[in-house]
Amino acid sequence: MTTMISAAALALGLAFAPAVPVERELDPEALGAALDEFMRLGDQSAVVEVRDGDEVWAEAEGPRSFKPWADDVEAGDRIRIGSVTKSMTAAVLLQLDGEGAIDLDDPLDAYLPGLLPYGDQPTVRELMQHQGRVPDFLPHLYASVFENGDMTDFYANYRTYYSPEELVAIGVQDPRPTGFSYSNTGYTALGMLVEEVTGNPLGEELAARVFAPAGLADTYFADPHGSGIRGPHPVPYLSTGDPAHSYVDTSKLSSSQLWAGGGVVSTIGDLNDFYDALVDGTLLTPAQLAEATDFQETGKSFDYGLGLFRITLECDGGPEVFFGHDGDSLGHETQSFHSLDGDRQISMAWNAIDRHGYHDGDALEAAADELIRIALCPDA
Repeated sequence: MTTMISAAALALGLAFAPAVPVERELDPEALGAALDEFMRLGDQSAVVEVRDGDEVWAEAEGPRSFKPWADDVEAGDRIRIGSVTKSMTAAVLLQLDGEGAIDLDDPLDAYLPGLLPYGDQPTVRELMQHQGRVPDFLPHLYASVFENGDMTDFYANYRTYYSPEELVAIGVQDPRPTGFSYSNTGYTALGMLVEEVTGNPLGEELAARVFAPAGLADTYFADPHGSGIRGPHPVPYLSTGDPAHSYVDTSKLSSSQLWAGGGVVSTIGDLNDFYDALVDGTLLTPAQLAEATDFQETGKSFDYGLGLFRITLECDGGPEVFFGHDGDSLGHETQSFHSLDGDRQISMAWNAIDRHGYHDGDALEAAADELIRIALCPDA
């Protein structure tokens, strides 16, 4: 599940290449002011960690819940990272390709015959790039929410367990889209592929291939038969459109609905460690990283590689390119973006997602984008 970083902070057309190293120091005062502005615009609590080389700035603001007795959030609190999970699932697939267990350019039905009811089968690579023309299942699970913000379908379905096979079947009942089409259905199929070729549950493969080697001690893959978040965390809230009950606690969202495309629970520090491990050779070889960062035009305001966004920020010295992912897990919103050398990083998350216009959504997005720009731009 995902929402995209605002168009004002994204651009197309620049080559993805490491930035020229720039000597600088983090500016805690500017970062703190940007976080304060972001907090001023909504009801959310937020956790942020910024890194520049060996320097780290980590902050947390707001209570863990709307209860009057709630403790304040801490920078090490866990959050559902939503679609940032796709970067991790993609790393597993790249490793399997490197081992010869799969070929990214094989059609999916070479491994999972009959799963997708198409004569023109998408390749594994196309699914990883959201170029497989596979419809998403979410508009079916929450049709009333997508159509007019009515929460009826959310209340009816958010605690329902769905098997991966059921989610794929729900998604593919729609006509195939053309071109780039962001698809949680496609990543569900990719998770099934991991299980098919390894013989192990997806969570075990993520733990062995990603979490352990990258040292992600506070990260886990949520049990698809369960719900909730282990350990200290900000309570995830989603706006309802009901003035009497403005937000609903979405902790009981079935983890099965997130799974390969969104089922990881982590911390902002672990997310920075993950993307650092992605580029420093811990998780991927240089050739695999080059494949992952072979970004394709999408016809939208961003480019996409293998489980990775490419974004361009307008820094004071000119546009600069960064990579990462964002995620929306119906209650937690996450942004995680990085320089290709892993030197400059920001991961941030917040917990009150307003889909009903309680606040100025454009201003909130702009404030988040400005915090990201200050964190990543060498001259900000």
